[in-house]
Amino acid sequence: MNSLLRIAASCVCAFALSGHAATPQPVSSIVVMPWDVSQNRNLPQELTSRGFNHATVYLNWTDIEPRKGQFEFAHYHSTLDTLVKNGLSLIVVLDMGGRPYLDQTGKEAPDSTTVPAWVYTDHKTALMKNFSGALTWQPDFTDPNINLYRNRFISKTVDHLSGRYPGKILGYAIGLQEEHEIKYGQTGYQWRDFKESTQSDFSRKHGALQPVINYNNEIARGTPKAEPLLYAHKEYRENRLRDATCAYSKVIREKGAAAMGYFAEVFTSHDAIYATGVVEKLADCLDIAVIDFNFSDGYNLVPDADILPVLANYMGSLGYKKIMVGAYAENWVHKNRTAELIPVISRSLSRSLTQDRVIGFELGGFQRQVAAGQSATIDMDKLGSIAIPSGNAKPPTAERRIGILGSATNYYVWHGERSHGRNTHQDALYESFKLLSSQPGIDVRLIGEKNLLQDDPLVQTLDAILVPHQAALPLSIKAKLTAFWKNGGALVQDMRLGEFDENGQPTFDWMHEVFGIESIEWKRKSGIFLIDGGLYRLKPSPRLYTGFASMTAREGYKVLGSEIFNRNQGILVRGERTLAFGFLPQLVEDQTREDWRKLFVGEILKVLPPQSRAGTPVRQKNR
Repeated sequence: MNSLLRIAASCVCAFALSGHAATPQPVSSIVVMPWDVSQNRNLPQELTSRGFNHATVYLNWTDIEPRKGQFEFAHYHSTLDTLVKNGLSLIVVLDMGGRPYLDQTGKEAPDSTTVPAWVYTDHKTALMKNFSGALTWQPDFTDPNINLYRNRFISKTVDHLSGRYPGKILGYAIGLQEEHEIKYGQTGYQWRDFKESTQSDFSRKHGALQPVINYNNEIARGTPKAEPLLYAHKEYRENRLRDATCAYSKVIREKGAAAMGYFAEVFTSHDAIYATGVVEKLADCLDIAVIDFNFSDGYNLVPDADILPVLANYMGSLGYKKIMVGAYAENWVHKNRTAELIPVISRSLSRSLTQDRVIGFELGGFQRQVAAGQSATIDMDKLGSIAIPSGNAKPPTAERRIGILGSATNYYVWHGERSHGRNTHQDALYESFKLLSSQPGIDVRLIGEKNLLQDDPLVQTLDAILVPHQAALPLSIKAKLTAFWKNGGALVQDMRLGEFDENGQPTFDWMHEVFGIESIEWKRKSGIFLIDGGLYRLKPSPRLYTGFASMTAREGYKVLGSEIFNRNQGILVRGERTLAFGFLPQLVEDQTREDWRKLFVGEILKVLPPQSRAGTPVRQKNR
């Protein structure tokens, strides 16, 4: 054995004797633009000194193939060489979706996009149209010519960069449209993909043109505007996105590289009509998925450190093997409030890294405030205030597992939801997750429709499924929830489970037969309820958009939270492994807030089956 082999062997033995493998360092990346590097040659060293090990870079199709069939990469060599030579690996975003073109100094070039000019000149009919019939800058990702050219661009780029920077590229992200996430883009309030060929294709399949969704459905108003083709349109758009993404991913994978995809925040009705539900359909086509959030809901800044961890949990439930979270600060920078966001991002990153399959994170939007006409570069002072996590700490093994259903269908029906200044559906989901996951010995999994419809083995390990204010559900999902209950799992709803179908039509049913609900009477006045010998007061709140549902139980079910003057009606109904709330206790905001939150968690824990369905031994608990 030569000396090198002896050294290697001794290292292997020492490693084996140590008893455990070292915790891998998380991927820590930041978006870097060419002008960031050209204006600060020390940037790579400053980034590595602050704990970053990757840089996310955007490669424009326009720069690489300015003339049809002629590929030029030297444009990027200086920037990429500088990053790699100074110790940073790369995440490469293949920008081919029609975003406004920025030159090497960060200035926007008029009437130019990241798609080469010759594509627009030669293939005018391959551009997407909005529902008003106006052309957009985005090429149709289902057009055969566009696919041919994009595939060639991807293949040539992956070949060149992988050869020039071997072992230094984590993955190549597919940028289908200008916002880079895998969803449908928008131009103002004009939703895309209404060109003639698309309309004709949809009409052949469904007997009508694509519906135009240009209105809000707010649950505070009551019954939504029913749309006969809403679900069909949702599936049509998502399937087209899935097919295009998987086709481009295949080109990347065939080159031996990893395919990545970015997804915007999912459980928000503001983005729902962009087909964000496609996230449930791409786990097999992407090697790394990035779920991102800009700490804004489209109306207000949202300093919530739990949204990214919850979404990362959801991505793991969907089957993505490697997950990253993206935290972006541009909306806070524009309002000069970045300092307030820094601690929120630090907490968000550390919490995200406790979720299964999360390998790291990406930051973006930390630019200096500059005068008009100047390029904004990374503000290293702001960046230096973020605590960069150095490890992936995982929580201890839990004894019981609760699933929380996040139905994409629900958010499609309630598009534009802003009842009394909030998205009640989303808030109920996130608060449920936060409360239950804070309980010792409880593992919470945010699941999607995919997990139920495909009989995911994960579902069979759940002791209970909570459906948090998913007021619109397909019949197929209700059937799967019923089967879960019949097979021994517990089922909980916190109000209005599937009161409307996938197209917004009322069903007048909260799965009454399963939950033992005989009748429901809506009340908007304050209520005083008797629960386990204690008195609870519930006051009406505009933020909750409604009062409460007073329920009558069927035979074999028990009314809890009975009204003080009418013991036959109440705001909780319990059966064998079922529990129905007639309001949203996790969202109460007055001085009774903590009492209702404790009740919410306590009653859910009581309804769990006596034995863990995951096969984990359960210690005897006081009930």
